Amino acid sequence: MVFPQPQLLFICIVNRLALPWYSLHHNWKEDTIGPMLWPSPSPVLIFLLSLYLDKLTSYWTGKVAADERVIMFPTAACRLNETHWEAPVHGWWFEPEQESKKRKAFLRLLARSLKVSDPEQKLILNRRMRPFVVDNQSHRRPKIELAGSTFRLPKSGKNGHFGKSLILRHSDILVHSKDMKTISCRVIDDQDRNFEGTIHLVPPTGVSVISDIDDTIKITNFLKKKEFLKNTFLLEFKVVPGMAELFQQWNLKFENCRFHFVSASPYQLYEELEVFCRREGFPSATFHLKTVRVKDKTILELFADPINYKRRHIDYILKKFPDRKFLLVGDSGEKDPEIYAAIYNKYPNQVESVWIRNINNATADRMKDIPPDKWQFFGNGTELLQ
Repeated sequence: MVFPQPQLLFICIVNRLALPWYSLHHNWKEDTIGPMLWPSPSPVLIFLLSLYLDKLTSYWTGKVAADERVIMFPTAACRLNETHWEAPVHGWWFEPEQESKKRKAFLRLLARSLKVSDPEQKLILNRRMRPFVVDNQSHRRPKIELAGSTFRLPKSGKNGHFGKSLILRHSDILVHSKDMKTISCRVIDDQDRNFEGTIHLVPPTGVSVISDIDDTIKITNFLKKKEFLKNTFLLEFKVVPGMAELFQQWNLKFENCRFHFVSASPYQLYEELEVFCRREGFPSATFHLKTVRVKDKTILELFADPINYKRRHIDYILKKFPDRKFLLVGDSGEKDPEIYAAIYNKYPNQVESVWIRNINNATADRMKDIPPDKWQFFGNGTELLQ
């Protein structure tokens, strides 16, 4: 039996439901014209139906529309046994709405309210804020290619994010990974656009570096709010001196070294942060950021205390890799000393050392819950280079 396309099936159902209603209100009998012929619906109804049909088509086919984008975030796969890996997949499906007059007006108003007059700063502000005002695509079920197989993922949420942990055969990874350090996954797209992401293959043993971003590897000045806003939205990101070189040194020094950025920055800034890290020469890393949506209360997460959020993500990483050693790198501006102290006390055999960039003359009292030989303050990365 051949089933009709979802669009055709839906239109037929609408016809059968709408016709009796129209007949009742317009003294019009169905049998005078036939069940599939009825007056043209209003433009508003056509528009609403087209929106619904577009969502329905994407749900059934996983097709990414011409005006939509998908970003795949880098994640960490763990080895389950000799034959299989667990690989988390995480992405974001949205429509950029580049030509939206409403969004353009909002960005102009924002620039005016921040008193931005410099043309270059206006361009940076526009670039950084665009991801916050996109149209997130919910109820999308992407199809991805990974390790030679095709997978259909669960539908995206209201924030456009989707994800699932997939079980992969080690033999397939051997074939499709170039170096057994990473493997690529991509969203299947009939327009040959590059919606590709990286999954890091993290061995059961080795050393992992878990690092904050703001004021740890990137100069943000979080404690000074005006400078924080300027550094985040108006200026090109600047690196903390020596940090990229330090991370590269660790990458060469430690066996099976891997890197994970755990930050309170939102995923809307991921592309900017990834470009910054690549430009400055940081080793490739997984990103664990905040998921927020401007249209609901999750936007308040941007201003929430980072302790519970960061502890949850770091705790997840250490549980996934119980036989690895960890270096924790952060700064004294927010709650990194307290977060890392709690993590150390929970996983003393896994946490090898804690490194805190002291940006506000913090005292040793903040590190009192960690043994003295396990932690160190520093000013910038060049102090730690050997």
